[in-house]
Parts: sequence; structure tokens; C-alpha cells
Amino acid sequence: DKFVCQIDFGLNGKLAKTVSTAYGKKVKDKAFLLITADKDADKYMAIAFAPKQCKSVDCKAWVTAATEGTGGKGGGKKDSAQFTISGLSSIESVLEKAQTF
Repeated sequence: DKFVCQIDFGLNGKLAKTVSTAYGKKVKDKAFLLITADKDADKYMAIAFAPKQCKSVDCKAWVTAATEGTGGKGGGKKDSAQFTISGLSSIESVLEKAQTF
């Protein structure tokens, strides 16, 4: 009931919202967590979104667990959450934690 991926388009929150909205229109039964990095800024975002029909995933808990120990800052609700993390070195561990959540 979850999908994790990395697509780098920088720290563009509006684009992240557009991706979430488009995903929700196409996929009704899986939540997703997306990592997008800005290599020049040495930061990345972790964004989670769950369509209305996918009630089994708490996005805020998912992103919080995946970014634990990174010093990431953000927030959200059960159906969507977003954190920004400094330092690209932790991306692999965040992806791994997100997949095993």
C-alpha cells in the first residue's frame, strides 16, 4: 500500500503539490513518499501523500520515521506531509527507512 521513489526537481513545493495531486487522480490505493534533491543547495525534501481511499498510511508518521536522525524540519497531516533536510548524505538511509516503514 506504499510506493517510494526519488525524482530530483529541487525544492519546489508547488511542483511537489502538483505531482501529489496528479498522483492522487491516477492511483487510488497506494500512498507515496517522494524524495527530491537540490544538489546546489545541499538539501532535499521528503514528501508523502496518501489518496483519500488509502487510509492505512499515516503520512506524517511515515515521513517523521524516515527522516529520523537527519535534523529534518517539516510537518503535515495523516494524508500529506513534507520535510526539508540539509545534507544530501542521508538520502539513501531515508529511502531505506521509508521503504521498510
